[in-house]
Amino acid sequence: MKFSFSFFLLLPLIFLGAGCVEDLPEDQQIDYEEDVKPLIEEINPTTKVRGSCNMIAIASHCEDYIGSIWTDQQMQLHCGGAGTFSFDACPYSDNGGCRTGAETIAENVIWSYPYGGQPITGEDLYYESQSCDILEGAEWVLPEDLLPRL
Repeated sequence: MKFSFSFFLLLPLIFLGAGCVEDLPEDQQIDYEEDVKPLIEEINPTTKVRGSCNMIAIASHCEDYIGSIWTDQQMQLHCGGAGTFSFDACPYSDNGGCRTGAETIAENVIWSYPYGGQPITGEDLYYESQSCDILEGAEWVLPEDLLPRL
């Protein structure tokens, strides 16, 4: 009985191909910068925020929608009931935020705040920034990182 139970726990991993990613031939491996980003790059990149979803009071986060995929309807649907949708940018945050899809049609930044419903400080901030940086196509940024270069 113990063997069959363990087998059933491993079965989903076998079907999902866990551990097989590195075993792919080099010509079949996918690189984000070379293979994916060129397909979704923004033709005329801008750092202008199209809208935001403010969840600071509940979860100490606010999301800025930047890329052109974020239409009025897309932003409002994405925000849903999670926060308050606005066509303004999120408030300034010294904590920084996780930027995904930089200069692509799906660019956004989820800002972190040391106040609100679940303040992000100290160790929590460290782990949140590290978790962002290990994601492919994501980086932890500070507000000044997004200012236009003169």
